[in-house]
Amino acid sequence: MTISKPAARRTVLQETDVEADRQLNTLTGWGKFIDGPPAPPVLASRSARQQMNPPERDLYEESRLDHHARMLTVATSFIERTAICGRRLVLLNRHAISARRGLIVSGPAGTGKTIAITQLGRSHELLDRARHPHATDRIPVVYVTVPPAATARMIATEFARFLGLPVRARSNMTDIIEAVVGVCTDTRTALVLVDELHNISLTSRHGAEVADTLKYFSERLPATFVFAGIDIDESGLLSGTRGAQIAGRFTLIPSRPFPYNSEWKGLVATMEDTLRLHEHRSGTLTDLDRFLHNHTAHTTASMATKTATSR
Repeated sequence: MTISKPAARRTVLQETDVEADRQLNTLTGWGKFIDGPPAPPVLASRSARQQMNPPERDLYEESRLDHHARMLTVATSFIERTAICGRRLVLLNRHAISARRGLIVSGPAGTGKTIAITQLGRSHELLDRARHPHATDRIPVVYVTVPPAATARMIATEFARFLGLPVRARSNMTDIIEAVVGVCTDTRTALVLVDELHNISLTSRHGAEVADTLKYFSERLPATFVFAGIDIDESGLLSGTRGAQIAGRFTLIPSRPFPYNSEWKGLVATMEDTLRLHEHRSGTLTDLDRFLHNHTAHTTASMATKTATSR
């Protein structure tokens, strides 16, 4: 996108409008995520901005705001560790016929768990596309979230919704599960990401049924399962008979707030490089790295928000 082509800006913003209602837990939304965001906008000079008519200027400003709203995902050590461990498990499970190993990403809210597992999913799908460049019938990754107060039927429906399978009121659990397993098997699904796992409570009957349903999916699907949620290791999900079965098969990767160190400083510098601001002096944010660390709860998510709202 260039400043000399208002039509190009308009096209990007129209695509943004189309994407607005797409989510990661739908196949279409996931595909958009894999394809990645558009190229960052080019900053216009003062004279070029003065020559823009009001609609052109509005489009230009909106393209910058849209860029800052997306922001950049930085490959931190936590994200890299999750990706490496996840890829190894996918390889180990490739020829397994039972007792497949999985991954649990657990930690406080806002410490990048969803970012880590979705980046793992993105890297796996891009690798799958590279291996099968002409295949159009593959769904390498499935991403679902556990709804609050979920039931077994609700979680099965989430799988079906991602795949675009119709779920009718008269459809029973067996119908839904068989349809999901059939599609995932036919489309070579190798990685299943289950987010918001903390919404399951094993102390309730419904919660226990959800855990059993996820376990059943993991046994039926020849795929590696990755779970993510808030403080899973301290929530009771890994205790008791069901919890022990989960803990025995899954590797736990904890997510923690960023310490103030060289990696944090590098993160701030990288985020600053992504800004598209007219009156920003380079190095301003890196000079404030300690301040930003103290005022963002030490999380990458808060860091992105603070940076994006700078002007």
